[in-house]
Amino acid sequence: MRSFLVGALLLMAVGCETLGFYGQAVSGQWEILHAKQSSELLIESPSTDAALRAQLQQVQFLLAFARENLDLDPKHRYSSYARIDRKFVVWNVFATLEFSTDPIRWCYPIAGCATYRGYFKHDNADQYARHLAGQRRDTLVGGVAAYSTLGWFDDPVLSTFVDWPDTDLAGLIFHELAHSRLFVPGDTAFNEGFASFVERRGVMEWLRAAHDQARIDAMRARWNKSDRFVAYLLEWRDELQRLYDQPINTFARRLLKDELLGAVERCYRGNSEQLGNQDWFFESGKLSNARFVPLAAYNEMRDSFEALFVEAGESWPHFYAKAAELGRLKTDARTKELKDLEHRHRAGRVTDSGTVSCAALVF
Repeated sequence: MRSFLVGALLLMAVGCETLGFYGQAVSGQWEILHAKQSSELLIESPSTDAALRAQLQQVQFLLAFARENLDLDPKHRYSSYARIDRKFVVWNVFATLEFSTDPIRWCYPIAGCATYRGYFKHDNADQYARHLAGQRRDTLVGGVAAYSTLGWFDDPVLSTFVDWPDTDLAGLIFHELAHSRLFVPGDTAFNEGFASFVERRGVMEWLRAAHDQARIDAMRARWNKSDRFVAYLLEWRDELQRLYDQPINTFARRLLKDELLGAVERCYRGNSEQLGNQDWFFESGKLSNARFVPLAAYNEMRDSFEALFVEAGESWPHFYAKAAELGRLKTDARTKELKDLEHRHRAGRVTDSGTVSCAALVF
């Protein structure tokens, strides 16, 4: 019933041209709620697959850890399980203008504005991306294994991620619970940076509690490699923006854009030893501005929240209180505070020594 009430409010709040989008959102959410089964009953049932039972039990352990050690209250979230017959639960569309690395934003009645538009069917997401591409927008369609309803519903464990390795499963649970702890409508970078920090710190504290030094070292090595690759790509994104800011004609911009995007992959291929195996980034088709949007959203602010955690005395309640204070600021002031935080703590941080150098175009 609650699903239909929220859906009705959404549909009344928008014009006819977006009724289809909100209709599919209500239908997709209802499908998930309708498929929910109690995790406790599934664990107790002798007919439940042993692997599924073990994973649902692991989720319960992770929820208890989040409550007791990360000051995250799951309430009834992830206390149920829903099987859906697809690889991803949602496909997000990201987009930019042809000559900009800034994301296009879409605004919604409850969640505010965001730098993505989500669809429960891949075909619908792909169709919308093609529509934007017809307007000379750069687009990306990316599959998502989980999302948060921000406390509107008791989100279930989904078949799209239930069988993930336990460190990845822990990270996802902590990340999504963080969204319910604090969410600032209209600021995707803040929300994802905040949740991504809670995810990493939570996983590290969970491994420390298990006294598993081998996996702590493995996760640090994995994150260091990932961070090096992200930093590499964001430097190229900035190079693209410098190109777009030049006073040159459209034809020249397009030629130089294609050359610069091609250089991104060529540089990667020549430095794969330092950057690690990151072929996944180049396997989804031609590179475009839009490919950098989710990369920036999930990574650019994370170090700022790490700095905030240190300034909060590494106390989760104090950290959340300080983050909430930032969330109440206006967007520009909030962004400035986060950048200042990172700068204040950058000098004392140990950085990865691996460097990548390519003969890039300079504008």
